[in-house]
Formats: sequence, structure tokens, C-alpha cells
Amino acid sequence: MNGKKQRRILGIYILLLLFVITGCKEQDARQETSSDTVRIGMIPKIIGISYFDQCAEGAKEVADKYGMELIYRGPSSADAASQVNIVQDMIYDGVDVIAIAPVDPDAVKVVLDEARSNGIIVVTFDADSVNESRDVFVNQVSAKELGTHLIDELVKLVGAEGNYAILTASMTADNQNTWIHWMKDYQAQQYPDLNLLTVIPTDEDQQKAYAHTRNLVQAYPELDGIIAMSTEAGPGAAQAIKVLGKKDEVKLYALALPNDMRDYLKEGSVHLATLWNPYDLGRLTVEVIHVLQQNQEITDGSTYGEIGPIEYIESERTVIMGEPLDFNAINVDDYDF
Repeated sequence: MNGKKQRRILGIYILLLLFVITGCKEQDARQETSSDTVRIGMIPKIIGISYFDQCAEGAKEVADKYGMELIYRGPSSADAASQVNIVQDMIYDGVDVIAIAPVDPDAVKVVLDEARSNGIIVVTFDADSVNESRDVFVNQVSAKELGTHLIDELVKLVGAEGNYAILTASMTADNQNTWIHWMKDYQAQQYPDLNLLTVIPTDEDQQKAYAHTRNLVQAYPELDGIIAMSTEAGPGAAQAIKVLGKKDEVKLYALALPNDMRDYLKEGSVHLATLWNPYDLGRLTVEVIHVLQQNQEITDGSTYGEIGPIEYIESERTVIMGEPLDFNAINVDDYDF
């Protein structure tokens, strides 16, 4: 082999070597950048419903602002066992933060404890877990304030001696159970003759809410009102009241999105709706995560991003976003969520 050919081959080897080295350095740089990115695993009670989709959209907006990665994954039905499996997958994937709206606080306790023992920050939103299994709870409203508000508004619809039923999300949902606790407590004090007939779970399913509402109307001829306490129960119950032609006899009060209630409010099958902005709840959740990641203190009365002033109950490690919003046939067009 002549010298010229040897030099050419040597040059090719050197170029290949440089290419490999450069590629390795670029890969290392990408890995280093990736490892520096805070990864948030966000787990709703159920995917595919507008309420939690809007929470995720708000969370992603703030995650993008801070250069965080948001991984949104949830069960296709409100199933606690599925949530446990998803949390375990998140732990295995090595996320830095888990933000979860638990279907059942007791069911996820062990796996959330495992996450925290692995150095993962755990934040609950919309619904809480067992207190010691999370770092902070981002609550949309004060449970006591919401419970008293619901009863006061119901009484305006059915009277202080009316008969009503509750359509809840599930019998294990911490937020729903806490609201109902304060509703019953306030009712006993202020409206002792108001009568709660039954509480029925709808499993975040519009069709179940529709069927249960039809059954309620048939089973309880004395029924004056229904409080539909999940964003999926509201539309299902409203459709049943409309189909049955019972809008004057049975007053429906829904915790639901204004966009879902708009036509029913104007038509009269729903008399009042109450909620908060789930997009803002998602944004606030990630704002709180950012504060925790920076090892800063959450302070009562502060504004985070565009949301606030918030209330912070330090003894409970709970953030309260704000007050509930009421929607009726007159003002519903002022809201778009």
C-alpha cells in the first residue's frame, strides 16, 4: 500500500473518530439538559372530561413558562387502582413531582408515601389525599365556604323545608365528601327542616347521572331539588330533567362548567350552576410546584403568576385558590370555560 493511500485511510479514520466523539458529547449534553428539566407527572381522577382537560391545559402553560415537562396521564374511569398503577409507573420513570387528584385518598396513601420516600414532591389538587402522604394540597375553594354556599343557594330554590338529593362523584372522593360534610353541618344549624333524601354516586359518568336522575324523579315524588356535585353529573342530570319535562317541579343546581350548562340554564332545566375556573386551578398547581422546587415558602395572601391573592393554611399545608363563581341564565355568557 503506497503512502498516499495510507494517509487517505488514516484521514478517514480520524474523521470517523471525531464524528463519534462529537456525537457522544452532543448526546451527553442532551442528557444533561434533560436531567436538569423538572418533570411533573399529573394524574387526574379521570381523563377525557373537560374539567380535567382544562386543568391540564393550565398546568402545561405554566410548566412551559418555567421550562418544566408536564406528563399528563390518568385512568379512563374514576378508578383508584388504576391511579395507583399510574403513580407506580411515574416513580419508575423518575419524575420529580407528582400532582394528583385522588379518587380515593386511602387507596393511594401507600404509593404516595413510596413516591415521597424516593425524593418525589407530591402535590394534590382538586381532591386531597391523606395529609401526611403529600407536601401540599392545592384546593380550589374552601370546603366549608362551598358547603354553606350550596345550601344557601339551594334553599333559595326549594325553600327551607324542601326535599333534595345529591348526585356525587363517588363515595370515596375526598373533596365531595368534605363538601357534603359541611353542607350537612350547616343545614342542621340553619335549616333543620330541609330534608336530604339520598346521596348517589355517578362515577364521573354523564350517562349514569342521567339514569340516576330519572330514577330519583320516579322514586321520590316529593323531590323538590337535586344538587349535581360533579362536572359530569351536571349535564347528565340536566338532560334527564329536560327529557322528563320536570324543570318546574325539580330544581337542578349543578357544580359544573358554564360552557356545559349554558343552554340548560337559558332553557331552564338547570336553575343555577357554581364552579371555579379549572384552567386556573391547573396553573396554580404548577405555580405552587415551582415554589416548592425553588425551596421557597408559600405565603398567605400572595399572588402566584396571575392567580391570587391565595389563602394558605400552614397547619394543613393547604392552598385555597379563591371563592366559588355562580352562573345563571343572565351572566353565563360572561364566562368561557
